[in-house]
Amino acid sequence: MTTISTTASTSNRIERPKTKRGVFADVREFIRIVKLHGGLVPMSAVGTILGVSRQRVHQLADEGTFTVFEFYGMKWLLEAEVVSFGKLKRAAGENQHEPSKKQMWKESQEFGREFVKQRREKSGD
Repeated sequence: MTTISTTASTSNRIERPKTKRGVFADVREFIRIVKLHGGLVPMSAVGTILGVSRQRVHQLADEGTFTVFEFYGMKWLLEAEVVSFGKLKRAAGENQHEPSKKQMWKESQEFGREFVKQRREKSGD
């Protein structure tokens, strides 16, 4: 399933593939977008990367700051947009937390477990 959204009101939805051919088409689309835009980052990891809450990441995506893609039942953001946002000079009142490597590693492991669990649940359908 692919959802591409640049604002909260605009989205393109493609039905989730049920066959192997559909799954391969979804994987090809994912690879095409990665090659075209230079990489995707799971939305659940962006808060840790930027040092903001997950709610703030969703708010920014809803405002149109980030382009959102949905593959495999998960939301992904363009890596270039996340990096550009991270380089912005933000106001003093905003969260300036720098996550440690240990915290990022821990959250990436949790994300991996969650991803595998979702894939197993969906493959059993």
